[in-house]
Amino acid sequence: MTLQRRLVLAVLVAAPVVWLLTLGMTYVRARHEINELYDTDMVRMALQMHSVVPLVDVAAAPSRTRLPELVEGDQGDAGLGDLAIAAWLPDGKPLHIDPEGDLLPRAPGVKGFTEVTINREPWRLYYLDDPDTGWRVCVGQQLGERNELILSYIAAQVLPWTVGLPLLIGLLLWFMRRAMAPVRALSADIEGRSPEDRRPLSLQAVPGELVPLVHAMNQLLARVSDSLEHERRLTADAAHEMRTPLAALKAQWEIAQRSADEAERALARANVAAGIDRISRLVSQLLTLSRLEDAAGLPSRQPVNWEPVAQQALSDCLALAQQKQVDVELEWPPPGQAPLPVAGDPGLLSLLLRNLLDNAIRYSPPGALVRVDFQPDSITVRDQGPGVAPELLARLGDRFFRGGPGQREQGHGLGISIAQRVARLHGLEMAFANRTDGAGTGLAVRLAHGG
Repeated sequence: MTLQRRLVLAVLVAAPVVWLLTLGMTYVRARHEINELYDTDMVRMALQMHSVVPLVDVAAAPSRTRLPELVEGDQGDAGLGDLAIAAWLPDGKPLHIDPEGDLLPRAPGVKGFTEVTINREPWRLYYLDDPDTGWRVCVGQQLGERNELILSYIAAQVLPWTVGLPLLIGLLLWFMRRAMAPVRALSADIEGRSPEDRRPLSLQAVPGELVPLVHAMNQLLARVSDSLEHERRLTADAAHEMRTPLAALKAQWEIAQRSADEAERALARANVAAGIDRISRLVSQLLTLSRLEDAAGLPSRQPVNWEPVAQQALSDCLALAQQKQVDVELEWPPPGQAPLPVAGDPGLLSLLLRNLLDNAIRYSPPGALVRVDFQPDSITVRDQGPGVAPELLARLGDRFFRGGPGQREQGHGLGISIAQRVARLHGLEMAFANRTDGAGTGLAVRLAHGG
C-alpha cells in the first residue's frame, strides 16, 4: 500500500471517529447542563410553593383548578403538560393546583429527586416536606422535555457537520495529494534516469522532511555511478592487459603444434605454461581486487598478532624467493615492544604482506635482500631493486601500472592496488619512497596508521 493511500485511509477513519467522539462528549456535557438547569428550576419552584402553600385558605381553595381556562392570551411554545405541581395537606389531602399535579403520587417517605413512570411516560419528581406544618410539595417534569432539548442541541451540531465533514475530508485529501506531488516528481525523475546519469537530484520544491532522504539518495547515486565507472574501467583495463598474453599464448601454441624441432616445441610448451600461469595470476588478482573493492567493511575485526601473519606471507612467497635467489629478513622491535597495533582481519593482512613481499622479490636482483622492519608505529618493506622514478612514485598503486617504461619484470600492477585496498580497510596508509639509507637502490613501502 502506498504512503498516500495509507494517509487517505487514516483520514477517512480518523475524521469520523474523532467527530463521533466529539459528538458523544457534547451529548454528555449537554445532558449534564440541561439536567442541572431543570433540576435547579424544580428545586426553586418547590421552595416557592413551600413558602406559599401555608398561606392558602384551605376552606376557600377550589376543589379543582381548571388551569387551561385560567391561562389567557398567546401561549407561545409553552408546554404546560410537561410540568406539574402538587401539594398535600398535613392529613394527606391533596391541594388541587393543576390537573397534571393530581397525577403525581404522594409517595410518603420519599425526599429529593426520584424518577417514576406515569401513564407510560417517564417523569422526574422532586419532593419537599415542611417538618413544622406537615405540608408536602412535589414538582414534576416529563423527561421527554429534557431529551427533546438535548436532541435539538445535538441536531444543531450534527447538521453543519454532515455537510462540513465531507468537505473537510475532501480538502484534506486534496491537500494531501498536493503534498505528495514532490514525491511523485522525485520518483519520476529517478525512474527516467540512466545508470550513467550522475546528476544529483534537484532539491527544488522538495519538502524539508525529504531533504535528508534526497541527500542520501544523491550520495547513493554517486556511489553507484562511481562503482559502475570503476567496474567499466577495470573491465577495459583487464581486457587490454589480457590481450597481449593471450596473443602470445596463441602464437606459442601454434609453434608447439607446427614446429618440427623438438627443442623448439618444448620451449613453446614451456612458454604456453608460463603464459597460462600469468593469465591465471591476473584473473586471481582481478577477482581479489573486485572482492575487496565491493567490501563495505572487514569480514572480522580482532587484535592482530603480526608473527603468524608474517610467517604465512613469507611461506606463500618462499618458492618465488628461492626461484629469484632473494633472501627475506624479518626484523622485530626490541623485547617488550609490540609491532604496529592493528585490529582487523589476519587473513587480509597476510594478503597485504604477501603482495608487498611478492612485489619486492620480483623487482630485486638475484642475491638481494628484502627486509621487513616491524616497528611499534609502522611496518616497512625494503627491496634492493632499481627503484622508481620520483615523478612516478605517486602512480604506484594504480591498476596495471608497472613502474614506467623499461620495466622488464612480468606483472600486472595489481599487487600494490590490492595491498592499498586492504590497508584502507584497516585504517592504514601506505607511503612509497626510494631508499636513501645508503644501502643502494630500492623501494621502501611504509605502513602506518592514517593521521
